[in-house]
Amino acid sequence: MPVITDIGSTIVVFTISTVLLIVGILKKNMKLRRLAIIGLIAFIITAAIIFTLKVLVEEPRPFIVLKYVNLLIIENDPYSFPSGHSGNIFALATAFGLNCTLKLRGKQFKLAWILYPIALLTCFSRVYIGVHYPFDILIGAIIGIFGGLLATFIVNRYFNDINFLKEKINLKKYYKK
Repeated sequence: MPVITDIGSTIVVFTISTVLLIVGILKKNMKLRRLAIIGLIAFIITAAIIFTLKVLVEEPRPFIVLKYVNLLIIENDPYSFPSGHSGNIFALATAFGLNCTLKLRGKQFKLAWILYPIALLTCFSRVYIGVHYPFDILIGAIIGIFGGLLATFIVNRYFNDINFLKEKINLKKYYKK
């Protein structure tokens, strides 16, 4: 679990999006550039909201408050609410998952089918290692999903005239029954 928890770290999430952007630029791949920009914007939105809430709420972590919490990592941040790792990984899972389609054996499916289980496992790891309460990861995940959806909306609405973000992603199709 200590290894799994790092998947949602700021460094990992930011690095994945940045590397995708660089690869997209070098390979002149518009779809990859667009996906990376949505991921970076989702990360920035999510990180800003979570940081603001952490500073305002100042909820101490479980290992500080509870007597029998078995801390499995070194944690320097004393504040628990909301979970930044959960927000980060769900922002990335939403941004990439809704905006990337994979082909496997002639069938297409959204990358979300792979990324959301990884995000859920990362969230569970935060509670397991003793640094978050379940409510912290729930709110972090909701903020991350919001960040991913908002980033997709922003790129669709305001960035379509920019040369390196030509392909528009239609969010309306996700809400039809």
